[in-house]
Amino acid sequence: MKTETAIPPKNARRIWRVADLPKDRRPVAYEIRNTDGSVRVCLLSKRKRQIMDLLIDAPVYCASPVRISDIVHVLKRETGVEIHTDYYAGDPNTGAGAYGTYTLVSRVHRVTSQQVAA
Repeated sequence: MKTETAIPPKNARRIWRVADLPKDRRPVAYEIRNTDGSVRVCLLSKRKRQIMDLLIDAPVYCASPVRISDIVHVLKRETGVEIHTDYYAGDPNTGAGAYGTYTLVSRVHRVTSQQVAA
């Protein structure tokens, strides 16, 4: 879902380089609870895990040299996770263009190995 709002959340994070991403890339299971009540467990690793961990912590600015948008699209398509894209008007006085943030809507948490086996 895409919405346009006035100002981005104060806790939105900018990712300027790979070093700004969470360090852990090992496979881990996540439980995804969507607003329609559906629940799914997915195993994520590498860049998909890094982006999911980012979104769990806080909203993330869309534009990034690390190509976050590509992974957000893959996560939405492959896992069914709900992520909203919120758009903000640019500043015509400074020449800054429109921009956006990704906000995790689904309730997502890491699953322990005992929970996966149950």
